[in-house]
Amino acid sequence: MALYRHVASKDELVALMVEAALTDIPLPDAPPRDWRHGLERAAYRDWELYHRHPWILSKILVTTRTHSSPALAADSESAFSAFDGLGLEPADAFRYMFTFASYVQGVALTYVSDVEAGRVRPQTGHGRDDEHRRVFDPGAYPRLAPAMRAGADPWDLDTLFAAGLAGVLDGIAADLERQGIEA
Repeated sequence: MALYRHVASKDELVALMVEAALTDIPLPDAPPRDWRHGLERAAYRDWELYHRHPWILSKILVTTRTHSSPALAADSESAFSAFDGLGLEPADAFRYMFTFASYVQGVALTYVSDVEAGRVRPQTGHGRDDEHRRVFDPGAYPRLAPAMRAGADPWDLDTLFAAGLAGVLDGIAADLERQGIEA
């Protein structure tokens, strides 16, 4: 409770924590080479942020409500700078950024959930092994089992993140091309 002599409320404390976490990983000091480089840079900066501060994702960033935070606004402004020079309508830039951020935060939620699950209950015990074997049984699950063995045994979230990010960026590139925007 001594902490509340320095801050007025839990919300104010969380706001200060967010500012500290976001400034923990500096924003790029040079403009991106192009839109794709800018979004890749923003994605990996966020990926690092969620690894350093897993709590920030579910408490603050995964929401449709706008948070009043200078560091969060600066982070978003930096990411949006990836679209400089493309002549995008603001609504299109927002749509691309929403798609991009949803992907990054979605994979980060998997990571954060794993971190939390590992803290609460380590993956040990025969029940977990039996469950795992059933899911990977090609007789019971002829499509799921081979896919899980190939892509998720063991889970490599860094590799999956990179591959999925490339797909999201390819989708944005295709949409830009459809609009006749030279990127």
